[in-house]
Amino acid sequence: MKKSMKFLATFLLGVAFTLPLHAIAADNTAKTKSTTAKKEAEPTTRPDAVIFKIHDIDPVLEEGVVKGCNYMITLYNRTSINFRTFTINLSWDDVVDERFKFDRYVETLLGVEEADKQRSLFSKVDPVKPVQTSVTVNAFGADKQISLRSYMDNEKCYLMLSDAKFTVSPCDIARSMDTVGSFGVSSEQSNCTELFQFVSTKNPEYFGEFKRISASEEAAASESAESRELSDIDMIIGKIVENMGTSDKTLTNIY
Repeated sequence: MKKSMKFLATFLLGVAFTLPLHAIAADNTAKTKSTTAKKEAEPTTRPDAVIFKIHDIDPVLEEGVVKGCNYMITLYNRTSINFRTFTINLSWDDVVDERFKFDRYVETLLGVEEADKQRSLFSKVDPVKPVQTSVTVNAFGADKQISLRSYMDNEKCYLMLSDAKFTVSPCDIARSMDTVGSFGVSSEQSNCTELFQFVSTKNPEYFGEFKRISASEEAAASESAESRELSDIDMIIGKIVENMGTSDKTLTNIY
């Protein structure tokens, strides 16, 4: 009987001692994953900006020829600023210049040297102008999302899927907002570009619905909750080990 009780106590104590090792291993694994994720950080969005994206781009045909582009723009106001009105001016560099393709075609026909001679006979060609469009938004409140349909008068719709340069001007902020100063802007200013962030197709958040917090913040909150749970488990197991150690001493004294 005495041997059986000591064996049972030793067995339970051994099991309790092995549990923290698994908890610590899990905690280390979580930390390792967190470190790896930070090293391989993906593009994210700012928590204090009006984030926006261009999507659902639809070429407009006229007699079989693309004449323009219908598109949607979705914005989420993560700031505490109310806007009366603002205009987003977007531009994309024309990276696929039609003249570049034509020059290559001429070179295949005449050869590089002859093509250069022919090109030198012409006057200097003006630089390619960027593809541009503008969208005006009215009455856009804090913590709100809106989607608008608009049109771009240019046939190069494919450029709208790439990174865009943009400015936000003019911009009219509600004068009664007390929080305007905390964002480093004045209610009297006409340019609000720094308050906005363009989300391109390179950002994973482009392909989902915009949320109040960014994907990175959401992941950090989840990781923090998981870490707290593991810490609680470690504490509980520590108490079990402590109590079982006391029980083992008691059993040893009895037997």
